[in-house]
Amino acid sequence: MKRPDLSQWKRLEFNDTPIYLQPELPLWIIPTTAGDAYIQRIQNGGALNNGFDPLGMTRARQLIGQMSIAAPEPYLGRASVLGLDRLEECWFHITDRCNLACRHCLFACSPKTRTTLSLEDFHAAFLQSFDLGARLFFITGGEPLIHPDFPQICRTILEYSEQNHLVILTNGLLLEERWETISALPRQRIHLQISLDGDRATHDRLRGAGSYDRLVRVLGWVGKSGIDTNLAMAVDRDNLTAMSHPVEVARAHGIRGVHYLWLLVTGNARPETALDPEPLFNGLIAANKRARGANIEIDNISSLAGRIFSPPGTRHDLGGGGWTSIAVGPDGRIYPTPALIGQGPACAGHIREGIETVWRKSDFFAQLRGLSVATDPDEATDPLRYLIGGSDMDHSYYAAGRFSGADPHRRLYRQLALWLMSEAAVETADDDRPRIRLKMGDRLLSCDNGGNGVSLTHSNCVLSVASAREVVGAFYTQAAVTPNTDIINPVCYAEDEIAHIPDSARVRSYGCGSPVMDADLQPGEVLVDLGAGAGVECFIAAKKVSQAGAVFGIDMTDDMLALANGATGRVARNLGYANVSFKKGYLEAIPLNDRTADAVISNCVVNLSEDKQRTFSEIYRILKPGGRLVISDVTTDTLPPAAILNDAKLRGECISGAMLQSRLVSLLESIGFERIQILKRFFYREVQGHRFHSLTFTAYRPEKPTTRPVIYPGPFAAVITDGGQVLLRGETTEVPWSGTDADSNALFLLDDTGTVIGAQGENTCACYTPPEAQHAAEPASSPGVRLLNGCMRCGSPLEYLTADRPMACCFCGETLPANAVCTNGHFVCDRCHSQDADLVVRRICQTTAETDMITLINTIRSHPAVPLHGPEHHFAIAGAIVATYRNRGGDVADADIQTAIDRGKGIPGGTCGFWGGCGAPLGAGIAFGVILKSTPLTPTQRKIVQDLTGALIAGISRVEAARCCQREVWTVLKAVAVQSREILPIALKAEGDTRCRQRHLNKECPGKVCPWWEDRGHLS
Repeated sequence: MKRPDLSQWKRLEFNDTPIYLQPELPLWIIPTTAGDAYIQRIQNGGALNNGFDPLGMTRARQLIGQMSIAAPEPYLGRASVLGLDRLEECWFHITDRCNLACRHCLFACSPKTRTTLSLEDFHAAFLQSFDLGARLFFITGGEPLIHPDFPQICRTILEYSEQNHLVILTNGLLLEERWETISALPRQRIHLQISLDGDRATHDRLRGAGSYDRLVRVLGWVGKSGIDTNLAMAVDRDNLTAMSHPVEVARAHGIRGVHYLWLLVTGNARPETALDPEPLFNGLIAANKRARGANIEIDNISSLAGRIFSPPGTRHDLGGGGWTSIAVGPDGRIYPTPALIGQGPACAGHIREGIETVWRKSDFFAQLRGLSVATDPDEATDPLRYLIGGSDMDHSYYAAGRFSGADPHRRLYRQLALWLMSEAAVETADDDRPRIRLKMGDRLLSCDNGGNGVSLTHSNCVLSVASAREVVGAFYTQAAVTPNTDIINPVCYAEDEIAHIPDSARVRSYGCGSPVMDADLQPGEVLVDLGAGAGVECFIAAKKVSQAGAVFGIDMTDDMLALANGATGRVARNLGYANVSFKKGYLEAIPLNDRTADAVISNCVVNLSEDKQRTFSEIYRILKPGGRLVISDVTTDTLPPAAILNDAKLRGECISGAMLQSRLVSLLESIGFERIQILKRFFYREVQGHRFHSLTFTAYRPEKPTTRPVIYPGPFAAVITDGGQVLLRGETTEVPWSGTDADSNALFLLDDTGTVIGAQGENTCACYTPPEAQHAAEPASSPGVRLLNGCMRCGSPLEYLTADRPMACCFCGETLPANAVCTNGHFVCDRCHSQDADLVVRRICQTTAETDMITLINTIRSHPAVPLHGPEHHFAIAGAIVATYRNRGGDVADADIQTAIDRGKGIPGGTCGFWGGCGAPLGAGIAFGVILKSTPLTPTQRKIVQDLTGALIAGISRVEAARCCQREVWTVLKAVAVQSREILPIALKAEGDTRCRQRHLNKECPGKVCPWWEDRGHLS
């Protein structure tokens, strides 16, 4: 392995958790302890192998591969990337007047202050900001509810457009008298932030005696109203010990969130009450511990988490004040943020100049937009600068009179960022393998950062973050209403797979593959479809798992669930049974019990997950031991540009959330999945010059294995198992083996005699002699060396002739009519084709004690003398039926077995096409003729044999496909076992292993048409 250059990675540590950061991109990872030691060794010039076992070196190579990233393009600051595309939000400080005179108010508001924004000025500013793109509006003060035109202001904002949202910042004491106005507003678009500064003692000390009890009484019915509400606490030295109290109040009153304001030392606030970052961090973590247990969000943490868990390469670069956000003061002056209202140096202009003019042309706003963490010397040295986003503009200004680089709380942000990373890593176990436990991008809490890779932070007055779930949910809700051709599944299903499904479900089949068709579903299995959408793949699965099985579809969008549930009744009527149910849920919290599913599928949905590690862990949880996931999703080979990863539309189209293929594999391994295999990969889409592929892959939850001997046949020198065992080419090795491993063609599984079990040990030639050649001369004593694939002489493919022609057998030399030759002109007659097989079949059938027909025929077919296809099967099935009947106590002698084989040898190759009767049913008819002692002069027995043979031929003909001797033999023997209950005094048995292991060998395999294609029987 070439020595990698890891010099660009910085090592940080928090609570003994190593964190590696590529600051300029940015990108971070958390390795295992072994991985940390390995990275440090490489960075210090140490050896690459360090004595790791082969699996350890494989994991180490995966780790280093995921750290080997091209250096990013130079970043010159946000002004080089962003433009004034649209104003997103506008704050209105509508009055300085307040019903309280709080000791920490940054504006020193009170009942005596009177400056108020007129309704006319508000209306003009509102319309202008709306025209510039603003859809989120804040009203604050003072106490905004005291404004005489408060009702009209609220109605103006929310009635003007259904896209508008309104946030009201209030001390809450006037909510009761304004409740008639507020309760009449559209509650899904109104948000309240209510001040609560600790417990009763601290709140009353800051806001006046009795204010706490009055507020708590109001919160009782605010919480019941359903209006989205946060409690906000301004933290200082006086109320630090009561920092967790708002969480308890929120829990008691059904309020969803808490927000903490870090004290701005201005207005009424005293400098001595300000706190250092350390006690603030400890108080915040303690409050968050309580909040988690109550399912309450602290938005200081969730807002920063949105940056830490954003797409790799996303740069957060200072605040959006003056860029995406402005604030209008009570006197009509315009500022970048609401906390800077009234500060002369921060004033950009007046509404009289026009909002657009000030926003676009103000020298002060242009100066703010020119600031960047990339160019500020006090910000540029922080390795976390692009994750944190740098200083808060307000705190920097009040601390040092400048708008970046001086925020006294930056150390708090850094501590919180590292804590968030280390806490997230706790969910994945550490171990002694060098690998990545968590990587930036595994969890996504923010995915709409402007679509250009540079994002601006929000004013600390109110923090908000758009979740990945909200973006995706909105996209697919619309897709449920109106079919979206951008995300329509390119896979088309055969009509017989979907004939029972209504068109309403079919036309909204979104995805990038067909996991339901690749999952080998069996009758009686339980399937879970994650992101089921309109349900088409659930309905396909419903038919495959049969009435004995069950299907659960999980989706997070109500509209998609309504479509799916609307089709279930018709699907049930068409199938004759109901086995499908749909549940609302999320990939990260699947609403099913542990060990529910035999198979979990998902079609182009996991890329939409906001926490892929948790999603795969949930899949692991609900799978039974030995269960499998089969997922089709979009992947890529190299890290896409941040502009792609942050595009909300591309996220809904399954592009922005695409995983690196290498990370996908290592993530599955770290969770505990085994036998991870890529089944299919094809080009999906190219975006901005970056290629994406559709990948179908499978992985299994481990089950308790047995130990079996295997041979790795090549072509490589060796392979490594998931357990770290090295299998050398050609060497017999004992390995852990579970039943589902039998699907693998990578290894030869050996029986007790050392013989290869399954198709790998089978001959595959099928050069048939026509019926006219049955009286040919005796062949030579031995046909010599015969190949196992294709023509017995040279291995070339076979060609069937439309008319017979005389040819000499390339083994015995006898000239006979030929109906099939290889591409090199070789013809093999039936006798030479079957000579060795004849002896094998006679010996096995004569000496066996086996009572199961399928088990016996499989034993015969596993012998190298018996090819994959050919007339050998005609006499083998006849001998096998009579032999097992004898072994079950039937009244036949050993001579009867020889008679059945002799008669079966008279059925020439190719009868299924040339005579219109497959040799397997004819061989079965011969066997029953022998058992029943049928002759042309025994009317009853003769009719029974003819009826049986005709029914068997009819059963074979239901499958429209080229010949497959295994398929025909198994199908006939299953039917024979059923018929024998009525015909014979002792019923025959056909319960042996019917797992197909020759798909890769049979070039004419019809795939899903075959009734044995999806058999999941285990090795006996």
